[in-house]
Amino acid sequence: MDSNSLADRPVCSTLASSPHSQGAHRRRPAKSLRRIAALCICLSPAVGSAALTLSDGAGGMTCRHFATAAKMAWQQAGGDWADATGKPYGDKPYAAEDVPMARGRQSVSWDVTALVRAWQDHVVPPGAVLLRAIPGTNPGAVNFDSRESEDASARPELIIEWAGDTRTRSNPLADTHLPCSTQKSIGEKPVFQVKGDTNAILVFPFDDKDRRPIARAELRLSTGKVYHRSTSIGVYGPTLPGGKGEATRRGIAGGFPLDKGIERHPDVVFADRFESPDWMTRWPIYSKNSTTEIVASDDANRFERLDARALKVTVPRGKVLGLNAQYRFDQRPEGEPEAMYFRYYLRFGENWNPTLQGGKLPGFAGTYNRGGWGGRKANGTNGWSARGTFFRLSGRNSLSGVHRSIGSYVYHADMSQTYGSTWGWNQGPTGMLEKNRWYSIEQYVRMNTPGRNDGVLRAWVDGEVAFEKTDMRYRDGLDLKIESLWMNVYHGGTTPTAHDLTLYIDNLVIARNYIGPMEPSR
Repeated sequence: MDSNSLADRPVCSTLASSPHSQGAHRRRPAKSLRRIAALCICLSPAVGSAALTLSDGAGGMTCRHFATAAKMAWQQAGGDWADATGKPYGDKPYAAEDVPMARGRQSVSWDVTALVRAWQDHVVPPGAVLLRAIPGTNPGAVNFDSRESEDASARPELIIEWAGDTRTRSNPLADTHLPCSTQKSIGEKPVFQVKGDTNAILVFPFDDKDRRPIARAELRLSTGKVYHRSTSIGVYGPTLPGGKGEATRRGIAGGFPLDKGIERHPDVVFADRFESPDWMTRWPIYSKNSTTEIVASDDANRFERLDARALKVTVPRGKVLGLNAQYRFDQRPEGEPEAMYFRYYLRFGENWNPTLQGGKLPGFAGTYNRGGWGGRKANGTNGWSARGTFFRLSGRNSLSGVHRSIGSYVYHADMSQTYGSTWGWNQGPTGMLEKNRWYSIEQYVRMNTPGRNDGVLRAWVDGEVAFEKTDMRYRDGLDLKIESLWMNVYHGGTTPTAHDLTLYIDNLVIARNYIGPMEPSR
């Protein structure tokens, strides 16, 4: 498995402001507001301590990812945007200016009043600007001075004139360009570039709660290099992948407060609220090397109960394994399914700081002890797996930050490498979680039709779609199905953890239909 790292200054996630604590399921706003919030990049300190920012650091924006370290992908290589009409990848800019060939340094400015007003209205993410060459104009290449420029007067600047003759000036929090010739973030340099096949993104501090009328807004950039020919550059609004809203409906859990009695629902295959010390006797496979216990309190690690007791899982210092258990569908009378959901509650403890490698989390699998895990490459006939993953921390701010990212680690028939494909959860609320908070994590697998790429892998965080792929090829024959739910908490790779890592699991449900977050007690 690749070693993974979180961004120095990671991607915005609005999910962090609405977790579960001590069993309280907080109600979310209306669906339309949820979708707007999920697309917003929280770029201003005024948004709150949970706000995150798009980064131009080592784990930040690249051609393929808006958060490289957490492998959160753009929908389209080179970045996603909406034009002034709201059209995804449209060509009508909010503003456009020609940057002529010239000797020496020159200043360029765009009237971005319409874009800044769109920030206020959350039409596009507040504070974010995407620059791209106007299509069909035979552009050259322009090097703009960045926020790291030694000449402070040449750094990018946003000037907003508010009604009432108030004026504010700000420099960007991040600025970078997104060439597809490299997989690494190339921000934090004295220049960024815009040319025909390379877009740039700037992120300014902006308080979207400030509802004062805007008289005029101006973006000012400076350049000392224009290559080949004059270039016309347009201003657009970057966007992030968004959930489709499908999963915000009430699920099976809606009829069972705190999941009590949910195992009686006809679509529920298995449920475990982790109340009994001998919980593992209900699981067909449980590794005695697992380090688990049922707890009602754990003050040293800032544990708070979701519902009575929970399963504490620790990867001990110097070890790689925390939990290895499987629920086997092949031991049920109805046999192995073609599709299945499972939901569990996850809480990262205060000591969850994986600084050496990422690792594995629970997910469905069909390895048949032949292929699809541990470097045994899936080929469509030997096996597959779709476990969750967590990402490695790195960077100067990672240990002091509260956010930890999760995604999917998948062995599938179209994989190109020996080890599984790692995909960050990049939609809606994303897979960026806060430590010391409970989250409802739900995943769904539907096997593909042999010979077709129509399999599904989908994930929800607190009932909102966070990831979706509908072109999966898990198998080439009907003999491969969903063999088990693999409850795996594993550090690596092969490198042992440098210190204890603790997480908590509670209220797990496996079902034939969507489960959803649990209801609070009545």
